[in-house]
Amino acid sequence: MEKFEYQPEEINNKENLEEKESIEKIEKSSLSSKNKIDLMLLSLDKKKAAFLGDFDIAESEEHREKLIKEFSKELDNIRLLLDSINLPYEITRKIEDDNEIIGFSFMVAKENDDLTKIKEAEKNKDDRTMGLLLGYPETAVSAYCTKDALDIHTEIPKEEYDALRKEGILPFLEFSPSKLHWKEELAWARSNKKIIEENSPSTFNEAVEDTEKYINNIYL
Repeated sequence: MEKFEYQPEEINNKENLEEKESIEKIEKSSLSSKNKIDLMLLSLDKKKAAFLGDFDIAESEEHREKLIKEFSKELDNIRLLLDSINLPYEITRKIEDDNEIIGFSFMVAKENDDLTKIKEAEKNKDDRTMGLLLGYPETAVSAYCTKDALDIHTEIPKEEYDALRKEGILPFLEFSPSKLHWKEELAWARSNKKIIEENSPSTFNEAVEDTEKYINNIYL
């Protein structure tokens, strides 16, 4: 009997189908738009690791109990989602009360080796390694937490900021660009924007809406 072997095209088709299924599961999840984007880019090999999570400040005992209940359900849903799309992860913070801050967090990676690397980087407070694993441009990673970092919301001309806002690129600038290279770093953001637009238009629209709400609440 002739032995059947996968051909490259068949392997690619299988991988593409798995990626599509993962994107659909992420899209239908209860994750925030930011977390959806991070997971989609992770699934599509555009980054090596991501942090997921949520938190809020308890304003009363009743609110605290409500948050714990909601976040516990969200944590379980994320865990089930990550298991279903075969991404290695570690729950780095379970639901807990920390000075009235209720929340949880996950560390997720594309491969087990990358999960080990991001865990080690966080333990050692190695921001550079973490930034690169999270997929950010190297020039932005180098400028992080220095005088060379740029606040995109407040430190560029208003007309340029308004143009970026109209373009819908702000959800993909969830990092600190560098003052010297921020225009080149826009290419990285535009690439990710295009990927999400093509693979999940609903997630892209949701992210733009969420960013607009944030801007209106904080900066205007």
